[in-house]
Amino acid sequence: AGTYYPLAGMDETVRQQLVDDHFLFVNGDRNLTVAGMERDWPEGRGIFHNTAKTFLLWVNEEDQTRIISMQQGGDVKGVFERLARGIKAVGDSVKAESGKEFALSEQYGYIHSCPTNLGTGMRASVHVDLPGWTKEGVDKLNARCEVLCVQPRGTRGESGGQTGCTYDISNKHRLGYSEVQLVQVMIDAVNTLWAEDVELAKKHGL
Repeated sequence: AGTYYPLAGMDETVRQQLVDDHFLFVNGDRNLTVAGMERDWPEGRGIFHNTAKTFLLWVNEEDQTRIISMQQGGDVKGVFERLARGIKAVGDSVKAESGKEFALSEQYGYIHSCPTNLGTGMRASVHVDLPGWTKEGVDKLNARCEVLCVQPRGTRGESGGQTGCTYDISNKHRLGYSEVQLVQVMIDAVNTLWAEDVELAKKHGL
């Protein structure tokens, strides 16, 4: 059970709650604007989330549908299982309603607006505090993440910049790997970075 919130005509109280929950997507991205993907904003766009706020659907943000599973804590398996159930439920619903399925290419995988998401289209991420790596230097952290096949971002999203020592660590690749492989890459990398961070924190007297 959950609720769908259309962006058009959204009540201010609802809008503020979605902002506070970090669920709301906004317009103004220069690249999307140039590509014509923000035309007729905010018509035809909205957000669904379940009552527990652990499963979300973004409708017509960048892709026609973005399916999100999330929760506090370290139960990655639980998050992944919910995502799999949600994708199937959404796919079944779309098929029953329209007779159509998700756009899937044998060569390129799932088709997305952004070419970097071709393949699985899946970004698995964890928020983790890395004070030792922060002290060591963000450039060095970026280089280490490159070796581990993950990407560090700030917790404000792809273009929101970095604040403090909390990072969003996610799989770098989408294409050429299975969803399970990519989740495992992310888990292994986060465990490695955390262990290294403990030693770096000691080194810097944190």
